[in-house]
Amino acid sequence: MDTSIEITLGELGWILIGAALIIMIIYIIILIRNLIPAVKKMNSVLEDIEMITNMASQSTKNVQSAINNLSESASILSDSVKNNQNVVAAVTTVINAVASLRNILMKIFKS
Repeated sequence: MDTSIEITLGELGWILIGAALIIMIIYIIILIRNLIPAVKKMNSVLEDIEMITNMASQSTKNVQSAINNLSESASILSDSVKNNQNVVAAVTTVINAVASLRNILMKIFKS
């Protein structure tokens, strides 16, 4: 009994294409399994960046407020000197503004 298998070139081509597709599917599955942890890590990094950006924005607003207070105090002091008003009140305002700036900066550098 002679059992021989004959494969034509067309059939061999289809077999090779099928094997290549199976190998590609396996590689895609492995790629997706490796990408899932990377995407999760990237998501946590983006959340951290958002938190840091919000903190920086709030700190910038606090510093801008302190600068505005100092500017207002300097303006009041200047007006006081020009108009011979109560200099002690003007200096007190400046000292309060500087203390406010110091408190804001302490809060910024503590966090």
